[in-house]
Amino acid sequence: MLCLGAGVQAGELPRFREHVIAADLKVGYQLLAIDLTGDGRKDVVAVDEQGTELAWYEYPTWQRHVLATGVPRPLNVDGWDIDGDGCPELVLAYQFDSRPEQSVGNVTLLTHGPDVRQPWTAREIDRVPTAHRVRWIDPEGTGAKVLLVGPMVGTRYPPQEGDAVPVYLYRPDTWKREVITTVPRGVLHAIHPANWDAGPRQQLVTACYAGLHRLDFRDGQWVATHLAAGDPRSWPQCGSSEVRLGQLGAQRFLAAIEPWHGNQVVAYRWETGKWQRAVLDDQMDNGHALAVGDLDGDGCDEIVCGFRGQGYQLSVYRATDACGTQWQKTVLDDGGIAAVDCVVTEMTGDERLDIVCIGASTGNIKLYENLGK
Repeated sequence: MLCLGAGVQAGELPRFREHVIAADLKVGYQLLAIDLTGDGRKDVVAVDEQGTELAWYEYPTWQRHVLATGVPRPLNVDGWDIDGDGCPELVLAYQFDSRPEQSVGNVTLLTHGPDVRQPWTAREIDRVPTAHRVRWIDPEGTGAKVLLVGPMVGTRYPPQEGDAVPVYLYRPDTWKREVITTVPRGVLHAIHPANWDAGPRQQLVTACYAGLHRLDFRDGQWVATHLAAGDPRSWPQCGSSEVRLGQLGAQRFLAAIEPWHGNQVVAYRWETGKWQRAVLDDQMDNGHALAVGDLDGDGCDEIVCGFRGQGYQLSVYRATDACGTQWQKTVLDDGGIAAVDCVVTEMTGDERLDIVCIGASTGNIKLYENLGK
């Protein structure tokens, strides 16, 4: 394999300063870093899965505001500016249960009024039992995004071997449900929009019991490509749970947590015509938080991964060679957050990428401010 655009990495990770955004959640599940006030700085929308409200925290004071009430068992949220007014609309999935027959699966559009700090208006889009992930994606590269909803399972839980799971698409002008694929199997845990190539067109990468797939929108239809099988063990200790697309210079890599809610941090690199699997760590208990980003500004992405089970830690994995064959682990937070979701994004205006995470049993949200080296 010829590795281009990145030299062998040296040195240490940047220094990070920890900020507590919130510490009073019941059970954190997901967060969204997005500018709601139009000041050019990202605020934090937090999903508390044992709560009945959706709240956001305003940068830089982290004052809490309630977006919506009466939304029990919220699970996932994503935002995009549908009407072009400079403030995103949000879509929330709530009333989740892993058993389809007991899951309402509300998918609801939240729109702001003149004051974004006041409660938003809710409009139900659909009801999708076990609605688990909502993501906006630009599959044609036109800037006009569509909404994807991924239920966790198909028709039963626990799923049986071979059970298919659909992914649904909604266009903001009609909000009509369309099925784009039934390729995922078992538990569909991640739907990840990614710019696979250099252009504006986004692809979808999924993680399920059957491993990793990429879906491309071509000539009016979605085409699925199987990338990797994930953990090779037998059902149901198989496949993949989370996935992110990263870059090592000019080379793509895939970061994954495997299997479902698994113990392994995995990196895939393309070599000899296939995605070669390397386990970077196998000591997690209930791995769930995964993000990638170039934290040290050297042109190569690091992997941020956390687990919410016993002995919970948040760690950063850094490639020490250009091809990503060797990785070095640094524990960023030992016992301070049962990380269930993290994002790597610029938060403080200094152009360095920071890390924001939400904790499950710890009920907290933390910003790890990148101070540079």
